[in-house]
Amino acid sequence: MWCGDSPNPRDPAVYHALERDSAARAGDAGRYWTWAAEPCAGRPARPANRYRGPWDRATAHPVLVVGTTYDPSTPYSDARAMARELVNARLLTHDGYGHTALFNNSSSCVNSYESRDFVDGALPPPGTTCRPDTLPFASPRPHAGTAAGAFRSG
Repeated sequence: MWCGDSPNPRDPAVYHALERDSAARAGDAGRYWTWAAEPCAGRPARPANRYRGPWDRATAHPVLVVGTTYDPSTPYSDARAMARELVNARLLTHDGYGHTALFNNSSSCVNSYESRDFVDGALPPPGTTCRPDTLPFASPRPHAGTAAGAFRSG
């Protein structure tokens, strides 16, 4: 599935130039994703009926676009742009961190709206924002020392 998701070059030598371009746009994340796709160069299969657009046509069902505000791989601005470009789409904002709202920074709010969309085709109200269930860098609780209430008397 990975190799069928995008038009990956068949010539492995091309990936060096792609790495430079990707690094200029996205730093080390660009480098990583360029080389992650390089094994696809040797895959002969291509999707038989891959959709290439146009993207501004009505779909049979509305499209739910979930955008995470602090996603290092897929910028929130791109989610907003995609929701605008698709004719029948709704943007659900996940005000969180990490790549995707599904695994890295889960939100029962996002999961609920995704489930309703898959089961009933029901979209969230326009402008809906969900928050993660837990913060990614919660303050650790002290286990010992003065921060835990211990003290030394001299």
